[in-house]
Amino acid sequence: MKKTVFLLFVGLVLGANGWAVPADEVASLRQRLAGSGQAVTESDRGVIDRFWRIALDALLLSEDPAELVSIRLQLQQEKGTEPLNPYATAYVQTAKTHINSAFEAVSRWADSERKSLMDRNLMILTARLESVLLADIGLERLEHSDVVVRYWAAKAVANAGVARQLPSADTATADAILNAVAARVAAETSSEILRVIVTFAGMVDHDQAREILMAAAQRRIEIYRSWRVENESLDTVLLKVMGQLVIAEQNTTRRAAMAQRFAELFSMVFQRYLADPSPLTDTQKQALLNVIVEVDNQILSRMLGQQTAILRAIQRPTGGLDREYEAIFGSDVGAGLLAIRLGFDYGKTPQGRAIHTPPKLPPPSRP
Repeated sequence: MKKTVFLLFVGLVLGANGWAVPADEVASLRQRLAGSGQAVTESDRGVIDRFWRIALDALLLSEDPAELVSIRLQLQQEKGTEPLNPYATAYVQTAKTHINSAFEAVSRWADSERKSLMDRNLMILTARLESVLLADIGLERLEHSDVVVRYWAAKAVANAGVARQLPSADTATADAILNAVAARVAAETSSEILRVIVTFAGMVDHDQAREILMAAAQRRIEIYRSWRVENESLDTVLLKVMGQLVIAEQNTTRRAAMAQRFAELFSMVFQRYLADPSPLTDTQKQALLNVIVEVDNQILSRMLGQQTAILRAIQRPTGGLDREYEAIFGSDVGAGLLAIRLGFDYGKTPQGRAIHTPPKLPPPSRP
């Protein structure tokens, strides 16, 4: 795409790393206020506002994708590395005003590749600033038809910075974020977006965050039961997050509930792998094996307080993984190591007796 240069109009300068917006004034302000604890004055806010106005004007006028990225990276950089100091807060507050205005301007453009590219860059910029103050921008776009915009909207709402800031956010904002993330678990089709949500929920110490993980696991269980599994690596992330919470949880009731759902999902991975006859390709079986080995190595042995024999069973020519499965998850003979160690069962019979085996994976439907 041909580059249009607006050198005199928006004051762009060509630097060593590409096009950049003059930032000496805002960089000097950032360095002066960094670590000082000084309040941000109206004059300081004027400096930040001018920088954002010029930079976003340049962004909106640009037709070069590389230039868009260069300006976006500069806007991220000038926030600084101290996310909660007065300067960073003022910077993000100003960012919110200008990013919203930019989105509004772009919404009036005719549909085009350039409009799509601009929406994506504005959403990436919002996410990269990692602030709960910008979560509203992401919340408005969690159902966007463009999966790239939707992914970065999820990142804007559910990133590590927001997770750290959530406890000090106002109740309405925290509730809006957690409610929206919970809703996406049921509706989202992108595994990469679900991975963002799961990772975020694992960082947030809140009952609703744990419910989000439980719901995500239940949705994956249902997908396994219908033999519609894709992106098994999502299960690695989900099981590791859930397992880490089980290990850290001191409340026995919450620990047992999370451990049960962990076991139910992990058992589905095993059962799909062990299915015989199997409709799976070698690639699909290897993906399941990757989940089993990684979760066993990093989480399961810690949960049980002992090394399992899963890897040896996988490597043994005569097999034996099915026996290890029963030892860990339970059988008709009795409870497995996970249930015994973590104090849960898989429900009750009509007579009130504990069920010792996880739900069975139905056989695949015939074509």
